[in-house]
Amino acid sequence: MMSDPTIHVSFPQPPDAFPGKLHWHAQISRYVYGALSDRFGARVRFSPWSAPLDPAGRDVLVSFLPHPALEHWKRSVLIENSNFDVDKWRFAAFRRHGLEAPVDSVRETGEWLRHQYALLVLSNDVAIRRVAAGDPLVAACHDHMAGLARHFSVHPHPIDKVEFSRLAGAFPLPPKVRMLVYHGGPRKNSAELIATLRDIGLQENSDFSVAAYVPKDRVDLMSFLRQNFLVVANTSYSETGPINMIEYLLSGFAIYGHDDWWDGAGNPRFTWSYDPAAQPANRAGLLHIFHELGPAGVAAERDRVRAAFLDRTDNDWPALLGPLCRHVEALLESDHPGRVG
Repeated sequence: MMSDPTIHVSFPQPPDAFPGKLHWHAQISRYVYGALSDRFGARVRFSPWSAPLDPAGRDVLVSFLPHPALEHWKRSVLIENSNFDVDKWRFAAFRRHGLEAPVDSVRETGEWLRHQYALLVLSNDVAIRRVAAGDPLVAACHDHMAGLARHFSVHPHPIDKVEFSRLAGAFPLPPKVRMLVYHGGPRKNSAELIATLRDIGLQENSDFSVAAYVPKDRVDLMSFLRQNFLVVANTSYSETGPINMIEYLLSGFAIYGHDDWWDGAGNPRFTWSYDPAAQPANRAGLLHIFHELGPAGVAAERDRVRAAFLDRTDNDWPALLGPLCRHVEALLESDHPGRVG
């Protein structure tokens, strides 16, 4: 008698790491593993990311790139990040506006998505609207990805709103507008933003500070930042920039981001563009934030944007976990091959 197929769940962090470790890998591991365990019980098994994994028979794998099993195993339901940027997809670089900024390459592992059963892509509001409009900037990459898997869908990044709101409202407003700028290599590039801040007369470590990385599980550090900074800025080219900034938004910061993935929730003054023609608007927006709004004005804009994100349901975990569980359930009964070629 054949045993029931196993549902292998594999992410870089174990399910019990969250919320002690406030990292996206830990959050997704907890929520995906929990939802599948609730639905399918003992058939669900967590496999450490670095451990050898060889699914067989009618087994199902739930993971994301670059899990090595995906090169050969195709009975999978995958969660991926993408903003469908054609330049990044084709050239592993942000190449617009005269820039040639390297980003993570997907050339070696991107084809592992081919013949997979289901691909659920997490993206940002700007990219999702571009996809809906058939914008040439995203259409080629979107259509390519959609053709790789049997089932394909695009979703906003889900987030644990309660956990990341733990510091919101806990501290009085700082006495001045200060900005924390993420800058740490190509994926967190803000070099041009930093140069502009200096050029308009703002002083580093007085008006703004620069950080390559902030561990959000450090409650003492996050509390310090909440008491001293009103704005967090990230002009990175990375498709994971949006989820990182939404975590800060829910924690009580105003967000300033790259216009490829952030539209300021309708307020362009809180967006950065690499377009040379937009540099006067970049400067005017920064001057407005620092010199015209004042702490109360920035806080009001932060609260407007935060309320909009809290009111949404498409970025709640059930909005992603429902389709994911349905795909797994269908795949368990499907004749979709485990291996091809």
